[in-house]
Amino acid sequence: MKIVVAALAAVVGLSMGGWAQREPNPIPLIHGIASFAIPGLGQYLNAEYNKALVHFAVDVALIVGGGYLASMLPHPGFSLYWGVGLVHTLWALYSGWDAYTVALRREGLTLSPGGFALRF
Repeated sequence: MKIVVAALAAVVGLSMGGWAQREPNPIPLIHGIASFAIPGLGQYLNAEYNKALVHFAVDVALIVGGGYLASMLPHPGFSLYWGVGLVHTLWALYSGWDAYTVALRREGLTLSPGGFALRF
């Protein structure tokens, strides 16, 4: 009886091993969050130094140039600085998404409609 139970446990254990999925690496998420916090930082962590410089320079230009334009343009009764914050947030979201997807590709994973998928 002990042999039958051991064999059954071995069969069940081996069949369950195929159901176990590999956990995605947290590194792509860290790169995406870093690039959302400071646009270009995630690209730098992905070793895309030229792209990191461009993302950071565009963000600085958007903030400084947008702030300058918002201060110079006439705005009757409301401030235009909210537009600068909105554009900065949109750029940070794009930068974070770019760093995240590049890091996923480097890990050999891609996003699919059903979740993560391995790429060969």
